Amino acid sequence: MDNSNRPDLRAYIGATGSGKGVSIREHLDKLKPPRRVFWDPLGEYGSYGKTVTTIKALCEALKADKFAVCFWPGPNAQDFAGKFDLFCRAVFSAGNCFVHIEELNDVTTPTHAPPAWRRISKQGRHQGLSVCVGTQRPADCDKAFMSGVTYVRVFTMRFKKDKQVMAELLDLEYKDMQDLSTVETETATTVTTVINCYERDFRTGQRGPKTITLTRKK
Repeated sequence: MDNSNRPDLRAYIGATGSGKGVSIREHLDKLKPPRRVFWDPLGEYGSYGKTVTTIKALCEALKADKFAVCFWPGPNAQDFAGKFDLFCRAVFSAGNCFVHIEELNDVTTPTHAPPAWRRISKQGRHQGLSVCVGTQRPADCDKAFMSGVTYVRVFTMRFKKDKQVMAELLDLEYKDMQDLSTVETETATTVTTVINCYERDFRTGQRGPKTITLTRKK
Protein backbone atom coordinates (compact mmCIF):
# COMPACT_ATOMS: atom_id res chain seq x y z
CA MET A 1 0.00 0.00 0.00
CA ASP A 2 1.71 3.16 -1.19
CA ASN A 3 0.08 6.30 0.14
CA SER A 4 3.10 8.47 -0.67
CA ASN A 5 3.22 9.65 2.93
CA ARG A 6 -0.24 11.22 2.65
CA PRO A 7 -2.15 10.99 5.94
CA ASP A 8 -5.25 8.82 5.80
CA LEU A 9 -7.11 9.08 9.12
CA ARG A 10 -10.82 8.29 8.89
CA ALA A 11 -13.47 8.51 11.61
CA TYR A 12 -16.99 7.12 11.58
CA ILE A 13 -19.07 8.52 14.42
CA GLY A 14 -22.54 7.51 15.58
CA ALA A 15 -24.75 5.74 18.07
CA THR A 16 -25.29 2.00 17.83
CA GLY A 17 -27.59 1.19 14.94
CA SER A 18 -27.05 4.58 13.30
CA GLY A 19 -25.35 3.27 10.14
CA LYS A 20 -21.74 3.59 11.22
CA GLY A 21 -20.93 -0.08 10.70
CA VAL A 22 -22.61 -0.13 7.29
CA SER A 23 -20.42 2.74 6.12
CA ILE A 24 -17.21 1.20 7.48
CA ARG A 25 -17.97 -2.03 5.65
CA GLU A 26 -18.78 -0.09 2.50
CA HIS A 27 -15.35 1.53 2.68
CA LEU A 28 -13.65 -1.82 3.29
CA ASP A 29 -15.44 -3.50 0.40
CA LYS A 30 -14.41 -0.67 -1.90
CA LEU A 31 -10.80 -0.54 -0.69
CA LYS A 32 -10.16 -4.31 -0.41
CA PRO A 33 -6.82 -3.81 1.38
CA PRO A 34 -4.55 -6.87 1.01
CA ARG A 35 -3.06 -6.20 4.45
CA ARG A 36 -5.66 -5.37 7.11
CA VAL A 37 -5.87 -5.63 10.85
CA PHE A 38 -8.70 -4.85 13.27
CA TRP A 39 -8.94 -4.01 16.97
CA ASP A 40 -12.27 -5.77 17.39
CA PRO A 41 -13.59 -5.70 20.99
CA LEU A 42 -17.15 -6.58 19.93
CA GLY A 43 -16.18 -9.33 17.50
CA GLU A 44 -17.87 -7.55 14.58
CA TYR A 45 -15.29 -7.95 11.83
CA GLY A 46 -14.65 -11.68 11.77
CA SER A 47 -15.90 -11.88 8.19
CA TYR A 48 -12.97 -9.65 7.15
CA GLY A 49 -10.20 -11.71 8.69
CA LYS A 50 -9.12 -14.48 11.02
CA THR A 51 -9.86 -13.73 14.67
CA VAL A 52 -6.98 -14.12 17.12
CA THR A 53 -7.03 -13.63 20.87
CA THR A 54 -3.36 -13.38 21.84
CA ILE A 55 -0.67 -10.85 20.97
CA LYS A 56 1.63 -13.72 20.00
CA ALA A 57 -0.87 -14.95 17.39
CA LEU A 58 -1.35 -11.39 16.16
CA CYS A 59 2.39 -10.88 15.67
CA GLU A 60 2.68 -14.16 13.79
CA ALA A 61 -0.16 -13.16 11.47
CA LEU A 62 1.41 -9.76 10.77
CA LYS A 63 4.59 -11.39 9.46
CA ALA A 64 2.85 -12.52 6.26
CA ASP A 65 3.10 -10.62 2.96
CA LYS A 66 -0.71 -10.43 2.98
CA PHE A 67 -2.91 -10.74 6.04
CA ALA A 68 -6.43 -10.19 7.30
CA VAL A 69 -6.59 -10.48 11.06
CA CYS A 70 -8.98 -9.36 13.80
CA PHE A 71 -7.71 -9.06 17.34
CA TRP A 72 -10.33 -9.70 20.01
CA PRO A 73 -9.01 -8.44 23.38
CA GLY A 74 -11.44 -10.46 25.47
CA PRO A 75 -14.49 -9.55 27.55
CA ASN A 76 -12.72 -7.67 30.34
CA ALA A 77 -12.32 -3.97 29.49
CA GLN A 78 -9.84 -3.61 32.36
CA ASP A 79 -7.37 -5.61 30.26
CA PHE A 80 -7.74 -3.42 27.19
CA ALA A 81 -5.07 -0.82 27.98
CA GLY A 82 -2.10 -3.19 28.03
CA LYS A 83 -3.33 -5.20 25.07
CA PHE A 84 -4.04 -2.09 23.03
CA ASP A 85 -0.51 -0.83 23.63
CA LEU A 86 0.96 -4.10 22.36
CA PHE A 87 -1.49 -4.21 19.46
CA CYS A 88 -0.43 -0.73 18.33
CA ARG A 89 3.27 -1.57 18.67
CA ALA A 90 2.81 -4.67 16.52
CA VAL A 91 0.82 -2.83 13.85
CA PHE A 92 3.31 0.03 13.61
CA SER A 93 6.15 -2.44 13.26
CA ALA A 94 4.32 -4.36 10.51
CA GLY A 95 3.52 -1.20 8.55
CA ASN A 96 1.95 -0.89 5.09
CA CYS A 97 -1.56 -1.90 6.08
CA PHE A 98 -5.11 -0.80 6.82
CA VAL A 99 -5.83 -0.68 10.55
CA HIS A 100 -9.29 -0.26 12.05
CA ILE A 101 -9.92 0.59 15.70
CA GLU A 102 -13.47 -0.05 16.87
CA GLU A 103 -14.73 1.94 19.88
CA LEU A 104 -11.73 4.23 20.25
CA ASN A 105 -13.33 5.65 23.40
CA ASP A 106 -12.62 2.30 25.15
CA VAL A 107 -8.87 2.81 24.92
CA THR A 108 -8.30 6.59 24.85
CA THR A 109 -9.63 9.67 26.64
CA PRO A 110 -9.86 13.29 25.50
CA THR A 111 -6.62 14.08 27.32
CA HIS A 112 -4.77 10.79 26.99
CA ALA A 113 -3.55 8.91 23.94
CA PRO A 114 -1.42 5.84 24.73
CA PRO A 115 2.08 6.46 23.28
CA ALA A 116 1.94 3.56 20.81
CA TRP A 117 -1.42 4.76 19.49
CA ARG A 118 -0.19 8.34 19.31
CA ARG A 119 2.71 7.11 17.21
CA ILE A 120 0.30 5.44 14.77
CA SER A 121 -1.92 8.50 14.44
CA LYS A 122 0.99 10.97 14.16
CA GLN A 123 3.63 8.97 12.30
CA GLY A 124 1.70 6.09 10.78
CA ARG A 125 1.63 7.58 7.31
CA HIS A 126 5.42 7.19 7.14
CA GLN A 127 4.86 3.47 7.82
CA GLY A 128 2.21 3.23 5.12
CA LEU A 129 -0.63 2.92 7.64
CA SER A 130 -4.17 3.82 6.65
CA VAL A 131 -6.12 4.36 9.88
CA CYS A 132 -9.86 4.02 10.39
CA VAL A 133 -11.75 4.55 13.65
CA GLY A 134 -15.31 3.91 14.76
CA THR A 135 -16.87 5.24 17.95
CA GLN A 136 -20.20 6.00 19.55
CA ARG A 137 -18.76 8.61 21.92
CA PRO A 138 -16.48 11.15 20.21
CA ALA A 139 -16.46 13.38 23.30
CA ASP A 140 -14.64 10.60 25.17
CA CYS A 141 -11.98 9.99 22.50
CA ASP A 142 -8.43 11.18 21.99
CA LYS A 143 -8.70 14.86 20.97
CA ALA A 144 -5.36 14.81 19.16
CA PHE A 145 -6.55 12.10 16.79
CA MET A 146 -9.94 13.70 16.26
CA SER A 147 -8.36 17.04 15.44
CA GLY A 148 -6.10 15.42 12.85
CA VAL A 149 -8.62 13.33 10.92
CA THR A 150 -8.63 13.66 7.15
CA TYR A 151 -12.16 12.30 6.66
CA VAL A 152 -15.23 12.16 8.93
CA ARG A 153 -18.69 10.69 8.50
CA VAL A 154 -21.03 11.38 11.40
CA PHE A 155 -24.43 9.86 12.11
CA THR A 156 -27.12 10.41 14.70
CA MET A 157 -25.80 10.60 18.27
CA ARG A 158 -27.55 10.35 21.62
CA PHE A 159 -25.62 12.66 23.92
CA LYS A 160 -25.50 16.44 23.82
CA LYS A 161 -21.77 16.53 24.53
CA ASP A 162 -21.02 14.31 21.53
CA LYS A 163 -23.13 16.52 19.26
CA GLN A 164 -21.30 19.60 20.51
CA VAL A 165 -17.90 18.05 19.87
CA MET A 166 -18.79 17.05 16.31
CA ALA A 167 -20.43 20.39 15.51
CA GLU A 168 -17.21 22.14 16.54
CA LEU A 169 -14.99 19.71 14.62
CA LEU A 170 -17.04 20.05 11.44
CA ASP A 171 -17.62 23.79 11.82
CA LEU A 172 -21.40 23.32 11.92
CA GLU A 173 -24.25 24.42 14.14
CA TYR A 174 -25.40 22.22 17.00
CA LYS A 175 -28.80 21.92 15.28
CA ASP A 176 -27.11 20.32 12.29
CA MET A 177 -26.08 17.46 14.56
CA GLN A 178 -29.55 17.29 16.09
CA ASP A 179 -31.09 16.88 12.63
CA LEU A 180 -29.11 13.73 11.81
CA SER A 181 -31.34 10.66 11.95
CA THR A 182 -31.65 6.97 11.13
CA VAL A 183 -35.25 5.96 10.51
CA GLU A 184 -36.58 2.47 9.83
CA THR A 185 -39.96 1.77 8.20
CA GLU A 186 -41.62 -1.55 7.45
CA THR A 187 -44.07 -2.96 4.96
CA ALA A 188 -45.48 -6.45 4.83
CA THR A 189 -42.42 -7.67 2.93
CA THR A 190 -39.55 -5.21 3.39
CA VAL A 191 -37.69 -3.09 5.90
CA THR A 192 -36.30 0.23 4.65
CA THR A 193 -33.70 2.21 6.59
CA VAL A 194 -33.01 5.83 5.70
CA ILE A 195 -29.71 7.11 7.14
CA ASN A 196 -29.11 10.85 7.20
CA CYS A 197 -25.47 11.62 7.95
CA TYR A 198 -22.87 14.30 7.28
CA GLU A 199 -19.42 13.83 5.80
CA ARG A 200 -16.38 15.98 5.35
CA ASP A 201 -13.14 15.28 3.54
CA PHE A 202 -10.55 17.72 4.86
CA ARG A 203 -8.12 16.98 2.03
CA THR A 204 -10.44 17.56 -0.91
CA GLY A 205 -12.70 20.12 0.73
CA GLN A 206 -15.78 18.03 -0.07
CA ARG A 207 -18.44 18.37 2.60
CA GLY A 208 -22.19 18.11 3.05
CA PRO A 209 -25.15 15.97 4.07
CA LYS A 210 -25.57 12.46 2.72
CA THR A 211 -28.56 10.13 2.62
CA ILE A 212 -28.15 6.36 2.50
CA THR A 213 -31.18 4.14 1.86
CA LEU A 214 -31.05 0.44 2.63
CA THR A 215 -33.84 -2.02 1.86
CA ARG A 216 -34.01 -5.65 2.89
CA LYS A 217 -36.62 -8.36 2.68
CA LYS A 218 -38.22 -9.64 5.86
